[in-house]
Amino acid sequence: NTIKSKFPSKVSYVQGKGMIAAILFHKNGKVPDSEFASKVAEKCMQKGLLVVHTGRESIKIGPPLTISNEALIEGLEVLEESIKENIYDD
Repeated sequence: NTIKSKFPSKVSYVQGKGMIAAILFHKNGKVPDSEFASKVAEKCMQKGLLVVHTGRESIKIGPPLTISNEALIEGLEVLEESIKENIYDD
């Protein structure tokens, strides 16, 4: 939800249960933005973080249960950077 609060113009919803989470993206208020989700997933991959673009307006994150706190934080930082870089590219 911290990422949602930093990017309210693009992140419409964050949901999760346990270690699985999804981030939904929108544009112009409430219009689903699948293209932006695809760009974020691509940028994450270029930076070494694998996320799943669902083919719709969301990406899913499912780290291994054995992930260290440091690796989890690093992954969230990469995700945040990827969103930020794509906002500026839009």
